[in-house]
Amino acid sequence: MKKSTSLLFSGLLVSGMVLGAASTPTTVHADDNTATTQATTNVTNNVTYYDQSGKEVGQKSNLEGTKGSAITYVPDGYALAKDSNPTFGNDQDSVSVKVTSMISVKVNYVDQNGNLVNSEVVNGGDGTDYTLTDIPAGCSWINDKEQKITLVNGKEYNVPVNKKVFNTVIFKTADDTEVGKTEVYGDKVGDAINLTSDQVPSGYKAQTTSLTLQTDNNTQFVTVTKAEDAATGTVTVNGKDTPLYTVYGNVITGRNLKANTSWKVFETKVIKGQTYYRVATNEWVPASAVTIANADTENVTPFTGVVTTKDKATTLYTKDGQAITGRGLRANSGWQTANKMVLNGTTYYQVATNEWVKADDVTLPSTSSNVTPAVGVVTTKNQVATLYTKDGQAITGRGLAANSDWQTANKMTLKGETYYQVATNEWVKASSLKL
Repeated sequence: MKKSTSLLFSGLLVSGMVLGAASTPTTVHADDNTATTQATTNVTNNVTYYDQSGKEVGQKSNLEGTKGSAITYVPDGYALAKDSNPTFGNDQDSVSVKVTSMISVKVNYVDQNGNLVNSEVVNGGDGTDYTLTDIPAGCSWINDKEQKITLVNGKEYNVPVNKKVFNTVIFKTADDTEVGKTEVYGDKVGDAINLTSDQVPSGYKAQTTSLTLQTDNNTQFVTVTKAEDAATGTVTVNGKDTPLYTVYGNVITGRNLKANTSWKVFETKVIKGQTYYRVATNEWVPASAVTIANADTENVTPFTGVVTTKDKATTLYTKDGQAITGRGLRANSGWQTANKMVLNGTTYYQVATNEWVKADDVTLPSTSSNVTPAVGVVTTKNQVATLYTKDGQAITGRGLAANSDWQTANKMTLKGETYYQVATNEWVKASSLKL
């Protein structure tokens, strides 16, 4: 496999100052076994920082904290050295703290076949241990030790992972009409896969639920037949008659539902951008023409749009809020929705038959980012630049040093502001840069 080139950032990350947390020890009197609290001791220490070679770096600092608590503040562009655990001493003590330069290294995730799955840039102190957490979607660690690396300036890491084999399953009727799809995963080609009842489209019965996993990213077709209709709720027609429609969104001539009549619902589908409910075989009523009346569906409202998953694989849930095992949505992927529901105070969006995703795990079109490639170098202005997540949330204790240069990978527009990506899920506003 061809080794890719690391993108090493020349800027320095700004560490946030966190003083030691105050604690209140307890003293027990020998005579009566009663407990009283003893006040903590606040101290000021004169702290000097040294790098790995013993050279003094940064400025000496007078730090305030609690005696015995950890000293976590370090100069800009540095991190505590490995096995460095400085603590506050007595008042006015001088304390030496060993630090190491902040660096950026590239990590490549390589599957069992030697193929590159994904890459990311991580930041940390030179010579310190780093635990990898952003494993690519559909992959698993070979063992726990592969998650830990020791950061070395200029080094590029190839980390082995097991990549699961992924197949798409499309359900079709005998007349070749597609009625649903699902995704299945396994460890290797040839693994036996059994479809669950939740994966088969509602209202249908699969001719087979036993599959053999094929080549990665392959598509399999399963023939389904109509099962005995089972209602999932009830709708009531609004104040005027409404026509019925086919599954293709065409009006059925001479077929209407009378105003204020109630009908059982067997299926929900988005047709030509609008939500419809199936009330009979191939007869659909638009959601805008009815009111959901059944207690089972009263918390469900039509919602047509696209939601985008965040930077990790997203769990799917049933309509009852139960997590679906072995199923998920890929990171940073867009999905068409049909309905929205609120269940036990949590909002969900429907992305397939009886498959829902939590609102907290996705972004909506109004708040999602428009990401485009933007490879280049940007320079911060004369002050520390705040870093943000892809969702526009400020990252506490992190920043880019003033007048520093940074390699970028992408650009996005979020809520009217432009951001540039400088690391994995770390973005800086264009307004903080010299463009």
